[in-house]
Amino acid sequence: MLDVVITGARVVTPAGVGDFDIGIEGEKIVVVAARGQLPEYNARVVDGRGMIAVPGGIDPHVHTSWLVPTAAQEGINCADAEQVSRAAVYGGTTTLIDFAIWRPGITLAKAYEEKAADWSDSYTDFALHGTFKGEIPFETIAEIGDAIQDGHTSFKVWMTNATPSRPPQKTDLGYMWGILEQTRDHGGMLAVHAEDDEIVMYSYKKLAHEGRWDFPNVHLAHNTLSEALSFRRVIGLAERVGAPIYLMHVSAAEGVAAIAESRAKGFPIYGETLQHYLSFNAEAYKKENGQIYHTYPSLKPEEDRLALWKGLQDGVLSTVATDEMCTDLATKVRGKTIDDVTGGHAGVEARMGLMYSEIVNKRNGSLNDFVDATSANAAKIMGLYPQKGAIAVGSDADIVLMRPIDERLLSYKDMHETDYSAWDGYPVSCWPQMTMLRGRVLVEHGTLVVTSPSGRLPKRSIATPVLEGPAC
Repeated sequence: MLDVVITGARVVTPAGVGDFDIGIEGEKIVVVAARGQLPEYNARVVDGRGMIAVPGGIDPHVHTSWLVPTAAQEGINCADAEQVSRAAVYGGTTTLIDFAIWRPGITLAKAYEEKAADWSDSYTDFALHGTFKGEIPFETIAEIGDAIQDGHTSFKVWMTNATPSRPPQKTDLGYMWGILEQTRDHGGMLAVHAEDDEIVMYSYKKLAHEGRWDFPNVHLAHNTLSEALSFRRVIGLAERVGAPIYLMHVSAAEGVAAIAESRAKGFPIYGETLQHYLSFNAEAYKKENGQIYHTYPSLKPEEDRLALWKGLQDGVLSTVATDEMCTDLATKVRGKTIDDVTGGHAGVEARMGLMYSEIVNKRNGSLNDFVDATSANAAKIMGLYPQKGAIAVGSDADIVLMRPIDERLLSYKDMHETDYSAWDGYPVSCWPQMTMLRGRVLVEHGTLVVTSPSGRLPKRSIATPVLEGPAC
């Protein structure tokens, strides 16, 4: 017995786009049929006329309840999972991937347990990257296989300490080698924040010497040379070990080129860019409250922004994420120098509407291109596919109905995230009208219609072609 039937929408499936009806029973999609072919059921019928049905968005890069580095002395944290996930479902994203940080004295399993507790009031489903900082004991590296067996398939390291004043977070290449051997042997994926620490830290000293310490110069520290050197270094290691890697927040043409060269040789190297890199360049730092456009690595010149779009259109880059770290405006703009400007974004609600407008309407990309960038590829790389990221029989009924609209300008006042948006005044031409998670309607016509969160932590498993090839 069907519980919900969605009819009238154009439906984006892995096999293409068509005028299909979608039948949902419980939490799963049980039938995708030609329009009008489903028999009558005593089910709720959702009228999707004039709308496009896509899989719920998946953002593979969010931070919740993190101590904000630039406000650490005051003990200020970024927004929690309840706030971020609520904004996400308003914007058509139904799965978020956060970071479970291991620290000395605990097991990797304990790190997952602690972070999962932070997500007990989540409107979205969620997953966790096991995250390492600094030197990692061999005993902890040996726990990676068990973590993958338990369904935690992805891990994260930094190649830089980011700024001179931050607590150490850099993991040396040797320890990354040890992690990659484990992910290779057990079917996992290492995600890397790739910047060359020596180049970055020298650049900070040089800028200080030259008197260019104010924050609009931050892109001169987190520069394209740093991306070029670090990407080729870690990609070379992954090629030698024979392990897949996921390069987070690709920001420069050099990063795109390094990924493209390795993928052309058949290696499983995947690249993520961020919607703010696609929207802005380093000139944005000169605007009033220019700090709102910043994360680490920094924005780059306009030619790099255009190279990111080409990389996404050519299939070199696989995903568009946010690097969500939601704060209020006062916290976001408190930093005035290249050493204390706050990273991260409040962008999870805007992502689906923005990327539809940019990919489909402005650049004539296909609906499947949009779904790949915002959902399907992240699901495949992180081991959620086809449970997530697809409108297909057997998949979770995570479905978003998006309505093409006359172009309008975004306003943070119409959104549900915080008291500012980098995309305030940015034009969009499509916006989610209904968001479903596992068959449950969460948002309808701009209203949250559930009274309690029901997010879960699914068990993940990465398919062999993703681990062995450049599969998406």
